[in-house]
Amino acid sequence: MQMISSATPPPLQASIHIGASSISMLIVENHGDSEQDDGDFLEQTIPLARDIFQNGRVSRSTIERCVRILQGYLETLRELGATDETPIRAVTTNILDEADNADVFINRIQIGCGLRVESLDEGEMTRLIYLKTRRRLRDTPSMKKRTTLVIHVGPGNTRALLFKNGRISDYSNYRLGIYRSSESVDSGQDERDSGTSQKKLIREHTRSQISQIQHDYESAEIEELVIIGYEIQHLAHELAKPGKTKSTFHALADTSSAILSMTEEKRVKTYQFDYHTAQAIIPALEINLAIAEALEVETLRLPGSDYERGLLQDLHTSYSLTDGFQKEVLRSAESLARKFRVHRKHASQVTQLTESLFNATTELHGLGEHDALLLKCAAILHECGNFISARAHHKHSHYIISNSEIFGLGQSDITLIALIARYHRRSGPKPNHAGYRDLTSDDRMRVSKLSAILRIADALDRSHASRIQDVRVEMNKQKLILHLPGITDASVERVAMRSKANLFRDIYGLEIALQESR
Repeated sequence: MQMISSATPPPLQASIHIGASSISMLIVENHGDSEQDDGDFLEQTIPLARDIFQNGRVSRSTIERCVRILQGYLETLRELGATDETPIRAVTTNILDEADNADVFINRIQIGCGLRVESLDEGEMTRLIYLKTRRRLRDTPSMKKRTTLVIHVGPGNTRALLFKNGRISDYSNYRLGIYRSSESVDSGQDERDSGTSQKKLIREHTRSQISQIQHDYESAEIEELVIIGYEIQHLAHELAKPGKTKSTFHALADTSSAILSMTEEKRVKTYQFDYHTAQAIIPALEINLAIAEALEVETLRLPGSDYERGLLQDLHTSYSLTDGFQKEVLRSAESLARKFRVHRKHASQVTQLTESLFNATTELHGLGEHDALLLKCAAILHECGNFISARAHHKHSHYIISNSEIFGLGQSDITLIALIARYHRRSGPKPNHAGYRDLTSDDRMRVSKLSAILRIADALDRSHASRIQDVRVEMNKQKLILHLPGITDASVERVAMRSKANLFRDIYGLEIALQESR
């Protein structure tokens, strides 16, 4: 069975999530009339997060349990008519990256089940949260007008997305998570400790990260918190009226107090939790409460949809970028450019030219939509290194971008953008360059292809005067001819092209020729 790769939905497809405390699978049946029917939803518990945060590795028994569960899921798929061509997207929580034996875990699943499993990096998780929040914007009109902070407290990290007037204004990621906090608290807690003592330990352990969230968002005048998470959404029916999402800080605090006073067995019976959720619900509640309290927000919203089922539904959707998502990514890159005082007119002009060149040479480079997005981000940020110094600013740009965040993009994408920006001038990529030498051969080629295009676009705005508003591309076996409508003298650009076009020639085997208007 394989990953989804076609834009046309197949008759049957499946999503699998190996999460912090469970493995789930959603089967979707696609019909010719573009409608979808959710098939079986399967979920079984595993102690993955407990193993990782207690021992730093996944135990052998947990690995074998995961293999058995996945083998059972695949057998269910075959019974429903799945074949070797049925697309399956299998992902794992990114806390697996913190396990010493993460590779052993992934390899065992591939050998035992024939599944290729990928980690949900920060970019992908942010994309999934964006898709969830976009649905909230549709069914909660007030979010389009009010300043809203979306909080996702995950097993190892907490993500915050700030929405103003229905658009993302800011986002942050914090090393604050349910299982990360739970294991730290459990290691310092006596079995006789009361619920009040447990609450105190959680608050002490999370104090510094909560303070950072407060510092980052206290001036935003937040009116509502939208709380998303596997554990907390189990309580949506307790905290909000049927069919509604609105709740309050006090309702959340009362629920937390009630659950703190219960034994795990009573939590399981009262709220229909599994035992892993019964353990994790306390830090989930207390972290969300601490955030709401620090930001002095009374109005809370909890999506009533099942968290895990929703994540599985979105896995295939998020695999191909939507137009709205791309705009949010570019807005984040532009915000970073403003922070480092990039020459906005030049950056905008180079971005426009790179887009034109990329689209006109698609058959030449063979790259896709996601590559085009990375190139645009690199064009927006390619001169941010001037903030440090104009001297060797391409290297400073590489440093700044490598150590920054862009909404919706994971570290691997950030690394590529930083390298593309670095090579907009001076030397092209070399095998001994930091960052570039660690890439796969495919990613090295992507960087080289995209950098070559960026260098051409940058040369076309050598004067930073936005003289060239349009480019018409003509190609033959020896040259890429750039026709420049409205330009009668391209001497400045031609001089710049002498030092910029070398990488394009080396990669694509074509000389660059500029053709003025006659």
